[in-house]
Amino acid sequence: MGSTVPNWPPVSGEYIAGDPESQAAVITLASELDKERLTQHCALVGSMKTENIGIEKVVANIVSNTNIRYLLVCGAEVHGHLSGDAVMAMHRSGIDEEGRIIEAKGAIPYITNIDIDTINIWRSQVEVIDLINVEDMDRIVQTIDGLAQKEEFEGEPLLLSFGGAGETVEEGMTVISPELVSLEARIRAIESDVKDLGKVQKIMSGMYSGMFQGFVIGFVITFLLLLLRRLI
Repeated sequence: MGSTVPNWPPVSGEYIAGDPESQAAVITLASELDKERLTQHCALVGSMKTENIGIEKVVANIVSNTNIRYLLVCGAEVHGHLSGDAVMAMHRSGIDEEGRIIEAKGAIPYITNIDIDTINIWRSQVEVIDLINVEDMDRIVQTIDGLAQKEEFEGEPLLLSFGGAGETVEEGMTVISPELVSLEARIRAIESDVKDLGKVQKIMSGMYSGMFQGFVIGFVITFLLLLLRRLI
């Protein structure tokens, strides 16, 4: 039997727990699939609609159970947030020093409550199966049942704690409230938009300036041509 933290899974969310000894966890993204059926084949199944706090909860519940070696991502992609894309990007490339999921395309793909080392442990622990936009239950179940058996992940299960501001993770990591996480991420997104707007304004200024110059030059040339015709 593999290792889990006490009272696994430790972080609450929109999921149903199955057999803690199972090697698979399932994310259904925005789709409302038959979770009861899926829990007969996996350790954990639930929806995930955000590319920040939602992903953090998934990571926390996986690293707290070293039996889990696969994460299957299925169901309809979440419009705007692109949570499925964010999971795939984070598993592929991790996060940068500011907590941004590298290569993620969603609106606010920032990980604030979990450090890079823990994210890298999660990346090593699980293999991610991409079934994004697949809602066929038979195909999903067959995929889970067809996964090759792996050895339990090495190392102790990690207990990450989520809650109000000031609450700490077992390793001494500070956790802030979800509201502050969202606010911080939105501020970063706004800063990025402002920078992009500045670039657009420079381009438009250049275009208008060029158009005005072209108009003046065209007017002068036309005037000279008319003058020459009269003189000739």
